[in-house]
Amino acid sequence: MKFLLPTFTLGITLLLGACQTLSGLESPEVSVSRIQLSSISLFEQQWDLTLRASNPNDRELTLKSLDYEIYLNDEKFAHGLTGKSVTLPAMGDALVTTHITTSLLSSLQKLQSLQKNPGKPLQYRLEGKARVAGVPIPLSFDKQGEIALPSLPMP
Repeated sequence: MKFLLPTFTLGITLLLGACQTLSGLESPEVSVSRIQLSSISLFEQQWDLTLRASNPNDRELTLKSLDYEIYLNDEKFAHGLTGKSVTLPAMGDALVTTHITTSLLSSLQKLQSLQKNPGKPLQYRLEGKARVAGVPIPLSFDKQGEIALPSLPMP
C-alpha cells in the first residue's frame, strides 16, 4: 500500500503531461504529391510515392513515421510505411518519399477499370496515422484529392 500512492501519483502526472502535449496540437495534413511507376517484374510493380506533409501548428514537428493506405477511385491500391524522420517547420511542409509495391494481377485489374475514363484524373484517398516525436499516440490523417495518371518509366 505504501508504494501504491506514489505509483498512482506518477501515473496521473504522466497522463496529464500527455494531455497537455496534445492540447492544441493539430494532426499533420498528408497528401499525394507524385506517384510514379519505378520498376516492373512478372509478379509485382514498385512505385515511388511522394507525399507532402504539412504542419498546421505554430511549432516544429518531427515526423517519425507514416503508416497509410492509398485508395485510387475508391479501391485499395496499396499499403505504405515510412520510417525516416522528417522535420516539419512550424506552419510549413516537407516532402516524404516512400515506396509501395503492388501485385501484377491487382494492377492489371485496376488498369482495366481506369480505361473506362481515359484522360480523367484519378480520385485518391490517403488515410493513415502519423507518429510524431514527443506525442504519445499516433495522429490520424485522411485526405482526398485528384492526381494525374502515373507515368511509365522510360527505357
